[in-house]
Amino acid sequence: MPKKKGAIVPKPNAFLYYTVCFFAGLYFRWVLGLRVDNSAIKGIKPPFFVIAGHTSWLDFYTVTIALFPGRMNYIAAYNLFRDPVLKFLLGLMGVISKNQFTRDNQAILKMKYAISAGRIVAIFPHGCLSNEGRPGGFAAPSIAKLITTFKIPVVAVKINGGYLTRPRWTKRTRRGRIEATVTRLFTSEELGTLSTDVVYRRLIGAIDFDDYRWQRNHNVTFRGSHLAEGAELVLYKCPKCNAEFGLRSKGNRLFCLGCGNEAVMNNKLFFEPGRSDSSVFDGFDNWYDFQQESLLAEIHATDFRLTAATSLQWNEPGKYGYQHMGHGTLSLTRESLIYEGNVFEKTETLFFDMKDVLMVPFAAGEYFEIANGSDLRRFVLDDVRMMMKWVLAIRLIRDEYYEKKTVS
Repeated sequence: MPKKKGAIVPKPNAFLYYTVCFFAGLYFRWVLGLRVDNSAIKGIKPPFFVIAGHTSWLDFYTVTIALFPGRMNYIAAYNLFRDPVLKFLLGLMGVISKNQFTRDNQAILKMKYAISAGRIVAIFPHGCLSNEGRPGGFAAPSIAKLITTFKIPVVAVKINGGYLTRPRWTKRTRRGRIEATVTRLFTSEELGTLSTDVVYRRLIGAIDFDDYRWQRNHNVTFRGSHLAEGAELVLYKCPKCNAEFGLRSKGNRLFCLGCGNEAVMNNKLFFEPGRSDSSVFDGFDNWYDFQQESLLAEIHATDFRLTAATSLQWNEPGKYGYQHMGHGTLSLTRESLIYEGNVFEKTETLFFDMKDVLMVPFAAGEYFEIANGSDLRRFVLDDVRMMMKWVLAIRLIRDEYYEKKTVS
């Protein structure tokens, strides 16, 4: 068993792990309507990988319950470890810190240690939460290389209903149904014969999800209050007057300050017209697609450019939280993202080449982050309602104009 300095990772604390499983299991099954089908992995023995789609903040609990009683070493973004209290708890749970934007040899060594110790290692390949009920991040093809290198069995957890239960744009949890289906995706023998391209396609297909398509087939009733509050943090464009950043929400209503267009979210989590002259999309997904198509047309224009006033923040290594670096102007074109303004009381220009941008971590209505090597630069736009358009524009430019990179 490898024992290189810093590479040893503990098995999750049994008392804490099973306590979380017990109480989360009660809440998820009896309140949130969690249904688990893990019959396909009966009898499987560690070590093996677990991969899952990232639908919401609830996924950790869903996957943990679905694989019970197995104790898993989860892989999580290193920025979660900046909070000293959370870092302590994650350490007790045996969570492995992983830099999302560069090859992280230390994380790979810790995975190797856990696997050689006969453990279960759990990964969310997409990294980012869903915006509209479908995968929200780019799963680097290097996940397939990682899996084929270790050549241990792989188990997939497909989650449906997780986004509808707790979308990223609200702090409220709805009560309806979550389905978790666990399958054996690869055996050790298969991984020795398949190409990384085939492994990648099968892996991504196994954890794919589309919550609104699923809901259109199942018509689940979700109970909760203020169902639409916060929706304007992701839905920023009115489908009636095409005005941007004028949508507001209250209770179950989403309405436009400019033209009075109004949508009401029902207990199936679909939109209905709030007035006889309203023009709305039935699902969050279709409204999001409308925004995306409109923005893509803007991006294709030769003179495309977004500009916004912003604060710049940075997480100093070894310190908790983000420090204010300065304030300036942010500009986005198809080629680059440029910050011009104050950086620690000096006037500077920060340049980010769009071909190097892989992911855009963000918190709806709060900030988005761009990787600068292994560091993150956090941008807090003066008008936070513009945040979603910027995040979506960066992702569309990446997908339309630049080949997706492989990051280990």
